[in-house]
Amino acid sequence: MGITSYEKDGTTFYRVYVQERSSKDRTIRVQRSKAGLTSLAEARREEKKLTKQVFERVAAIEAKGITWKELIYRWERCAINGLAGKQYSRASIIEHVNTLYNHTLTWLDKRVRDLGRADGRYVINTLLSESYSSSRIKAIKGSINKVWTWGVEEGLITENIKSPVHGLVIESEKNKYKPILTLEEIKKLLYEAEIREHPWRHIWAVAVLTGMRSGELFALTWDDIDFDNNIIRITKSYSPRIKGIKSTKNSDWRNAHISEDLKEVLLKIRKLRPDSELVLPRPGGWNCGNAGKIIRAFLVRIGIDKYVTFHTLRACFATHVLASGAEPTQVMKMGGWSDFKTFQIYVRMAGVDVKGVTDDFKVMPKLGSLDNVLKLNR
Repeated sequence: MGITSYEKDGTTFYRVYVQERSSKDRTIRVQRSKAGLTSLAEARREEKKLTKQVFERVAAIEAKGITWKELIYRWERCAINGLAGKQYSRASIIEHVNTLYNHTLTWLDKRVRDLGRADGRYVINTLLSESYSSSRIKAIKGSINKVWTWGVEEGLITENIKSPVHGLVIESEKNKYKPILTLEEIKKLLYEAEIREHPWRHIWAVAVLTGMRSGELFALTWDDIDFDNNIIRITKSYSPRIKGIKSTKNSDWRNAHISEDLKEVLLKIRKLRPDSELVLPRPGGWNCGNAGKIIRAFLVRIGIDKYVTFHTLRACFATHVLASGAEPTQVMKMGGWSDFKTFQIYVRMAGVDVKGVTDDFKVMPKLGSLDNVLKLNR
């Protein structure tokens, strides 16, 4: 705090500057200043006035609690030290924190007491407009609620304020029909990509022929390929949120069968990239979330107008392999589905659950029988 004087056009003026920092939270600091005062007495009166304002402002901010950014930081530090209520892996902590920084950017400098349902709806609506899946939106919502609940338990959120996303319903996609590519469309996609030498052609082919997730494909190395036994061992995945390698989605390893088509693709890739440890190339846009946009743009170019994502190739694998007569439990194991309720959507899309049901249900008369009926009625 202080009063200083300065000269302007031969006249002496005074400037007042005051500041106050919270004793409860050192990140809270309020400053006020005023210049152009013509007398020392006026400057002293203004100093008292501004001092009262900054004290009142600090008290008001303290009453609103810490900022959302500070709450995330404190949860992170406690989670790293095992003091956040449960044990989290380092990768899990990084994923939660990155998720919150990426998707609640507009909240970071707001006091938690100022966050409300409107802020929560803004985040959810933004995710929906960017075509995030319901499962991913629920995971983001879960990260928000996790840190918020911890803040309440630790006394950092002192009033009975619910999380901004509390009670916001995210409609499940489990029972929704998801558009997939027909067999003819898949063949067209892979054929056109091959003859045009599209940089994603081999990625799309391996995705369709194995049902592997995007992160699993990204992390695939030649050490995982066993040509002698025609097996791919899937043990790891790339996470764009932690920007590194982690375990598979369900934290378990599995095997994928190498068909003749897949072997042909893999040998072709190896011939093109003999010195690479990684199986698949790294075209632009893969590790930053643009895989869906790239495949949609190419499909439009070749005359297929369907809104699909990269994950759709996994759905295509499951649906068409099931339709070809493969045992559902084997397809489920190869694709790494751990929840049969989730997998059942592909069984339904393939028609396996009703295949052959009406084969013995025959009520239409033969042509000869119909002629006899007509003669009798004349």
